Amino acid sequence: MSLNTVNQSQWRSYFLAVMAIGTNLVIAYTLINPTAGNRPVANFRFPQHIKLDSVKAIALLDSKDRIEPSVDPSATIEVKQEKIKARQTYEYTHQKSQISLEMSYLVDTRGDVGAYLHQYTKIPTEAIDTKQIEEIPGIGHHTLLTNGDRAYLSSCISPRSPSNVTQKQFSQYRYQHDLKLTIAWEWLQGKASIRDRRCLWIQLSTPLVGDRQAAYQTLETTWKDVYRWWLPNFPTLTN
Repeated sequence: MSLNTVNQSQWRSYFLAVMAIGTNLVIAYTLINPTAGNRPVANFRFPQHIKLDSVKAIALLDSKDRIEPSVDPSATIEVKQEKIKARQTYEYTHQKSQISLEMSYLVDTRGDVGAYLHQYTKIPTEAIDTKQIEEIPGIGHHTLLTNGDRAYLSSCISPRSPSNVTQKQFSQYRYQHDLKLTIAWEWLQGKASIRDRRCLWIQLSTPLVGDRQAAYQTLETTWKDVYRWWLPNFPTLTN
């Protein structure tokens, strides 16, 4: 082995060691300061149509009047920095049943779907408190509930992890999927946030006719399509 080859190998080892130390320092700093490493989030507009396999699109509605701040004074959750950058509603049919898909693109969020239901919908607290959390392998968690004559499915899609319902799940996924050397390298290139606190909040609903479990099954079938469509089409962080 020549002297030049040895020197190149040593310099390569030094470089990788410095990169690893620097990256670990950046990651450690983000653990201390959660806002560190965040990139400004680009604006986003939902597409006019989303083609799903299990349902047929029938109309497109503007959801500005569909998702409204709750008047419930007890819903004082921590949303000081949380922001909804875009909202849209899609309407579908499945075997003569109408399905509404309400979507909200949230940034600087904590991924707490229960808090979203309190803060941004008119669903009563007592109905929200009866929600059940389910998990689909390969997709993640979602919540199911009923209110009056409608059944609901709600979940949060993140760009690099399974779907979640609770803040704890969202935080765990951030540690598992965001705090990696590859993400830190993309952050240094301006392509990623070290802790990506964005969420596509999905709310599916359908009229509750007869069996509640049948309505839930219809929503879960649609939810699988929605998740699989949006995971590769998640909004880009930067323009």
